[in-house]
Amino acid sequence: MVAGAGHSGVSQIVRSGPLKLWQLVTLVLCILINISDGLDTSAIAYAAPSILKDWRLGPETMGLIFSLGAAGLVCGAIFVAPLADRFGRRNIIMWAVAFNGLSMLMIATVDSVEALLALRFVTGLGIGALVPSLSVMVVEFSTERRGNIFLALVHVGFAIGAMLGAAVGAVLIEALGWRSIFVFAGLVSLVLAALSFLLLPESLHFLLTRQPRNALARANALLARLNEPLLEALPPRPPAATAGQGTVRRLFAPEYRTVTLLLWLAAFSRYFVSYFLTQWKPQILVLAGVSPTLAIASGIVTGGAAIMGALLMGTFASTLGAPRATCVSFALCAASLVTFGFIQAEPVLLLAVAAVALFAIEATFTGVVIASTRFYPVELRSTGVGYTIGVGRFGAIAGPYLGGALLAMNLDRAVVYPVYAAVCLVGATAILIAFRRRVEVAGTN
Repeated sequence: MVAGAGHSGVSQIVRSGPLKLWQLVTLVLCILINISDGLDTSAIAYAAPSILKDWRLGPETMGLIFSLGAAGLVCGAIFVAPLADRFGRRNIIMWAVAFNGLSMLMIATVDSVEALLALRFVTGLGIGALVPSLSVMVVEFSTERRGNIFLALVHVGFAIGAMLGAAVGAVLIEALGWRSIFVFAGLVSLVLAALSFLLLPESLHFLLTRQPRNALARANALLARLNEPLLEALPPRPPAATAGQGTVRRLFAPEYRTVTLLLWLAAFSRYFVSYFLTQWKPQILVLAGVSPTLAIASGIVTGGAAIMGALLMGTFASTLGAPRATCVSFALCAASLVTFGFIQAEPVLLLAVAAVALFAIEATFTGVVIASTRFYPVELRSTGVGYTIGVGRFGAIAGPYLGGALLAMNLDRAVVYPVYAAVCLVGATAILIAFRRRVEVAGTN
C-alpha cells in the first residue's frame, strides 16, 4: 500500500502507464454507449416517412418533433450532465442509458403527436447528458498517449449508431412498421444499462476528489483491477473548486470576445446544417422519388461518409491548420448542398452527393472543436470549448424546424438546399475571421 500521494498523483499514475485491460473494457463500453446514442437519435429520422404517412402529418409537425428532441439534448447537456460532478460519472451514465431505453420503448406505444413530442424531448435529455459524461469518463480512464484516439472513437461511435439505425431500420420498418425501430433501440439501451451496472467503474479522479461514501474501498477495488498499488488512506480532500468561477466572463474579455462569438456562430452553423441533413434526408429522398426502404438504407452510406469526415479532419487540420481545414469543409458542404438541390432525381447520384455533404459537415465539427482548443489558453480551454459546443447545439433545434417549415410551403429542394448552403458559408466566414482576429490579438500582445 501507498500513503501520502495526492489525488492528482494517483490519477496521473494510472494515466501515464500502459493501457490496462480494465481501462480498455471501460473505454469500449463508453464507445458502445455512444453508438446507442447515435441509434436513439437517428431512429426518429428513419421512422419519419412512415409516421408522416400513417398519421397524415404535415412536414412542419415533423420538424417540431425533430426540434424538440434537439431541445432536450441541449437541456440535458446544460442541466443534467453537470450532475456527474456531484453524483459521479458512473451514476449519470448508467441511469441516462436506462432512461433512454425506457423512453424509446414508450415511443413505440404512442398514438398521438403530443405524446411523441414529449417523449422525444425526454429522450433528448438523456442523450444530452451522456455525451459530456462519456467524454469526461474517457479522458479520465484513458492514458495520456491514447486519450485523443479514444475521444475520436467515441465521437465516431455516434455516427456508427446512425448507420446501425439505417441498416436495421430498413429491414425492421418495412417488415414490422415504424414502431419496431424504437423497440430495437430501446432494448439495446437497456442491455447497455445492465452492462454499465455490472462493468462500469466510477472514475478514480471523482472518488479521490469528491470522496463519496466508501470512496477508499471503491478506489482500492479499482486500483486492484488496474494492478496499481493500493491506498492506505484517502488523500486530503481538495477545497471546493473555485478556480472555474468567473471563467465564463473571461470569454468576453476584450481579447476573446470577438473570437468567442464567431466560434459560437460557426458551431451554430454546423449544427444547423448537420441536424437538418440527418433528420430530413430520408424524407427529402422519398419526395425526390427514392423508395422509402432505399431512403432509410441510405444512412449506411452517408453515415460511413460522416465517419470518414470526422476521422480525416485530424489529418486535414495538421496539414492546413484547423481553421483553414474547417473553412474548406464548410465550403465543400455548401457546394454539395447546392448540387443536391439542382441535380436530377437519380437515386445513386442523390445518394453520392448527400454522402459528400455529410462527409464535409461532420469534418467541420471536429475542426471547430480543434480550433476552439487552439483559440483559448489552457486555463480557459475547457470552458471555451464547452460553451462553443453548448451554444452551437441551439442550431440543432432551429435547423430541422426551418426545414419542416420550408417543406410545408411545398418549396422545391432547389430552393431549400441553397438556404442551408448559405448557412455553411456563414460558418466558414465566421471561423476564418476568428482565426484572423486571434492572429491580430496575438501580434498585438
